[in-house]
Amino acid sequence: MSAAALLLAPFLAVQAMAAPQAPGVPDVASDEIDPSVIVFDQKAGSKEVRFSFVRLPHDGYVAIYGSDDEGKVTGDVLGYVPLEAGYHHNVTVEIEQELESGSTLWASLYRDDDGDRKLDKSEDSPFWPNGKPLENRFDVL
Repeated sequence: MSAAALLLAPFLAVQAMAAPQAPGVPDVASDEIDPSVIVFDQKAGSKEVRFSFVRLPHDGYVAIYGSDDEGKVTGDVLGYVPLEAGYHHNVTVEIEQELESGSTLWASLYRDDDGDRKLDKSEDSPFWPNGKPLENRFDVL
């Protein structure tokens, strides 16, 4: 091995370790990552909602909403948990009341705009249009 190669090898190794992301893979704290949740139907009797997966492009919250008699989302947040930007598995959100069999709940994601780690819908913005939970409905069995 030549002297130039011996001098260059440590430099290339350091550069490879310093590379921020593989090509085509968005940074965790990036608008290129779509916010998303995976939540399955929940069992009645608990005061917790368990999410299999939550992905946030910025620091924020996963929030739980109740529903009216027709199953449509209500404006009341039953519980939330603050999360840092990135990928999260097995997230638990505590709520004040026990989950009742036959009820429908909704999940929504918010950005922590003011940085206080407390969900305030007048200060923090929804990741989805108009704060609507879209397709993130789940039932309590």
